[in-house]
Amino acid sequence: SGIARYGFRGIQISGDQAQSPDFLQEMRFRGIAPAEQYVAIRCGQEGPLAGSEEESAQTIQQGIQANVEMMVFAVDGTEDRDRCAGRADTGPQISPAGFAKLAAHIEKFAQLAATEGIGSAFHPHAATYVETERETRLLMNKMDEKLVGLCLDVGHWIVAGADPIKAVEEYGNRITHVHVKDVNGEVLKKMLSGKIETMHSAVEDFKLFVPAGTGLLKLHDLFAALEKYSFSGWLMSEQDSAWEPSEAASGISIANMRVALI
Repeated sequence: SGIARYGFRGIQISGDQAQSPDFLQEMRFRGIAPAEQYVAIRCGQEGPLAGSEEESAQTIQQGIQANVEMMVFAVDGTEDRDRCAGRADTGPQISPAGFAKLAAHIEKFAQLAATEGIGSAFHPHAATYVETERETRLLMNKMDEKLVGLCLDVGHWIVAGADPIKAVEEYGNRITHVHVKDVNGEVLKKMLSGKIETMHSAVEDFKLFVPAGTGLLKLHDLFAALEKYSFSGWLMSEQDSAWEPSEAASGISIANMRVALI
């Protein structure tokens, strides 16, 4: 398969993939691990929306069925935060009660996953209600650090105006794994100035995210910071949208990551 050919040892799987015996069998045959499954939580200013409990429960069951290593929780994107991504403090905010409800939701389903030996982490994500350093800190401080780790997506962290190296220094061993992608600085400037109106457009139409080592990310410094904490989790090469085929773009990332790890 293309995934195996580029040297990937594990992937994030979707709900449909988690429920496909043929897909899971092919992964086992290729020696590719189901490293993680994404749990998108629909959320408003007052916390998770109606129906989110059932949705999260279904996703956890899919992850258990596929024997994934990690459930990655994140707030789902919203149109209002999509328009102020990178400038989140100028947009609508989740309330203190909303943070408490969100933390309780994540812990509930992380505990369910833990009963099956599956770990959990939270993924701060641009264009959602938990994007910034401040928002991430508020949420993470409300959750048991032994139950919910941090999935550091360095691309989204940069878009949010934060420094991934400082994130490693702050969260240390609580970082369970890292989504590695880079950011096109010129596209980001246009998005922050309003010349590109939404994060969605920046990603899909202007290719905000680029292969690791070709943008704003200080890849070598990131790995050096992780090394201080003897990080041994997954480094997930992630490419949301690219001018190249996504697998080829991730292949570039993998090559640059290998050089930076030397």
